Amino acid sequence: MKKGFIFDLDGTIYLDNQLIKGSAETIDYLRNRGHHVVFFTNKSIATRTDYVKKLNQLGSVPHLKTLSIQTM
Repeated sequence: MKKGFIFDLDGTIYLDNQLIKGSAETIDYLRNRGHHVVFFTNKSIATRTDYVKKLNQLGSVPHLKTLSIQTM
């Protein structure tokens, strides 16, 4: 059965400019099993494209459509 997973970015996937140990492997594990992975942040200081670039530079490869930025 396919499931969906939502991950916050800062403090869950990365901290400052480093991936948190095991986060990329966890995302790969879930995606390779056909699960839907979505990223979320409530920091509106950057665009979705900026976050995708940052995650790509850190070694995680999200899809732009799976990144949600919510402002408060």
